Amino acid sequence: MNSKGTSFVETLLSISILFVITGSLIPLSYNMKSTLYNKKLELYASETAYEAAKMIHNGYKSNGVKVIDNVEFNWFYDGRQICIEFTNLDGERKKCINQLGEH
Repeated sequence: MNSKGTSFVETLLSISILFVITGSLIPLSYNMKSTLYNKKLELYASETAYEAAKMIHNGYKSNGVKVIDNVEFNWFYDGRQICIEFTNLDGERKKCINQLGEH
């Protein structure tokens, strides 16, 4: 035992452990952040479909665009289903909801 302080080997071990912990947490946090962002866009797409259904029911129009957080949600109704097209971090996404609520 060295009572004068920490040794060079202990310092290197501490720094190595710190790098391993940091190196594993940064990718994990990025992955969680991107997953959360994609799920938020899915929620916005569902909200757009709901608002589009209200417009269609009132006879206003059968297609349109809604912009939320600088993302365009293009929607259209083909007589059977409402489809929303948007771009998330994984690329182009199309979400369709039919009259029975199935995707």
